[in-house]
Amino acid sequence: MSKDAALQLAENQNTDLVLINATAKPAIAKLLNANKYFYEQKRKEKEAAKKQRESQIIVKEMQFRLGIDQHDFETKCNNIKRFLEKNNKVKCVIRYKGRENANKQVGFDIMNRIIEFVETCDWETKPSINGNRMIGVLMRKEWVDIIKTKKLKKADCM
Repeated sequence: MSKDAALQLAENQNTDLVLINATAKPAIAKLLNANKYFYEQKRKEKEAAKKQRESQIIVKEMQFRLGIDQHDFETKCNNIKRFLEKNNKVKCVIRYKGRENANKQVGFDIMNRIIEFVETCDWETKPSINGNRMIGVLMRKEWVDIIKTKKLKKADCM
């Protein structure tokens, strides 16, 4: 159909002639309400961007000290639960200062208490000591199980 005939048809039907693909031979155009079309295109783009934002994994950090009180510990663990529910990873850090460096085992005890309190998680990277810090990364149990099965399958293939 020629361009003039298409424009005439669009005018008769009180619609717009929207060019869909200009590079095709012949060019592809549609008769439709342009405002509605562009609104729906924008809405689809926003929806795709929203899904992409939701699927990103963010690493949150929670810092502990050796002398942490029980209530403070519970509050931090509740925040860890909340972060894990949103599919984020949580990096747990224990900093040692001065004489605390002699009591490295107490840090491992705190890390074990975290796992006991927050039952829905497991270590992605086990707690390890780097200088005056102990660092471990928590992840939801379902995700850790999926990663372990993938690693086992790779090991079987090799």
